[in-house]
Amino acid sequence: QAYPRPATSVPLLVPLIPHFYEADQSFLDAVEGLKPVKEDHQFYVDVLPEFGFPLTIRPRFQLNAIIRKDEDIDIMSNFVDELVLPFLWAQDGFSEPSEEMASAIKFGLAAPSKLSNIGGGGLLVTGLVMILTSLGWIFWDKRRGQEEVQAEGLAVFTLK
Repeated sequence: QAYPRPATSVPLLVPLIPHFYEADQSFLDAVEGLKPVKEDHQFYVDVLPEFGFPLTIRPRFQLNAIIRKDEDIDIMSNFVDELVLPFLWAQDGFSEPSEEMASAIKFGLAAPSKLSNIGGGGLLVTGLVMILTSLGWIFWDKRRGQEEVQAEGLAVFTLK
């Protein structure tokens, strides 16, 4: 059977959710076989609030063709005026972080407290070194002053 005119382009619509999950009921009524299930078709992201980093991400999308009723083509004359027909859905992502990602996240979460402890300890050690250096210099200066006084006294005593 010859068609009166060839199809030159097919308009595409890309909703984010497969099986028209959470879509208007009219989309589901127009196509048979779609059974949206939240766990299978929802776009899902679990974000670590401290970093805004995804721990789990399940992007799911569906490609649809928009088909319009055409009285000149027998099979399409029974369609509704405009039909959104899904032809592909896919998912990607990960359900849990990899070992490498998990260790990086653990390090990132622990780093602020560790760095503040290390910085505080470093400043404490620096302060103690400065105090000990100052005390050492004071004692050395006093001892040197006493030795000079004794040396002068001996010198005066021996010269007389």
